[in-house]
Amino acid sequence: MANRNRAQKNVTKAAKTFKDGADTVFDTVQGAAEATESAAMNAVDKTTDAVNKTIERTKRK
Repeated sequence: MANRNRAQKNVTKAAKTFKDGADTVFDTVQGAAEATESAAMNAVDKTTDAVNKTIERTKRK
């Protein structure tokens, strides 16, 4: 009986360790995705500003 309890505790501990590791990986991936999204949105904003400035310059000529 003691061996069974020990085995169950070990399985539970292993599952928690696995879940904690997976959670860390998912958090890292989510952070990278958010950083990529932010960089892409900033690039769109800068491109929009550059195009608008070019249009304004051509209107003045």
